[in-house]
Amino acid sequence: MRHTWFQIIQDTRVTGAIEPLGVKSIIQPEWMRGEQLHELEQSNLQFTIRPNRRPVAVDLIERPYPLWSDELKRLLHTFAPRLMFRLVGLMDMERQQLHPYWFMVPPRLNALSRSSTFDNSGKLNVLQVDADQLRSTSWPIIYLADERLQETVILVNLALAEAILRRDYTGLRLQRVNQVEGENRLLSL
Repeated sequence: MRHTWFQIIQDTRVTGAIEPLGVKSIIQPEWMRGEQLHELEQSNLQFTIRPNRRPVAVDLIERPYPLWSDELKRLLHTFAPRLMFRLVGLMDMERQQLHPYWFMVPPRLNALSRSSTFDNSGKLNVLQVDADQLRSTSWPIIYLADERLQETVILVNLALAEAILRRDYTGLRLQRVNQVEGENRLLSL
């Protein structure tokens, strides 16, 4: 049970979740992989949000890149003080409100199991992770690094998942991930 992991995802059932515009034109995919971080440090990460009659400031905006609310960032920082975060301002032009969010550069771990399946377009259907790889990390949160993945997959360990569930966060869900035992041992034979 100690090595249980969960995928943290945005809860799409929350209607009116704020949606930043123009993120893909500024935030580079390399930054999620921990590359070209000097560009991240020099970038102005200010975005407007899609107009909405009743915008809801959710604690996790998953797409196109995960953005974490100030409150959730504080919890993540408590569990992993060495995580790199960069402040992102999301501006609601209609209400003249600024919502602070954080772009995080999580540690990468190549733990996607060969038994994971993908649909014809390359989207992940069934997530399976390598239990040995997950046991090898001391990080409580990781970015699942694999060239087959088209989407961002962030995993949190049981202790962090429990801490998240004890708080009143809006717009995020945790899904337990299936772990496959012994993939590394098979490769070394």
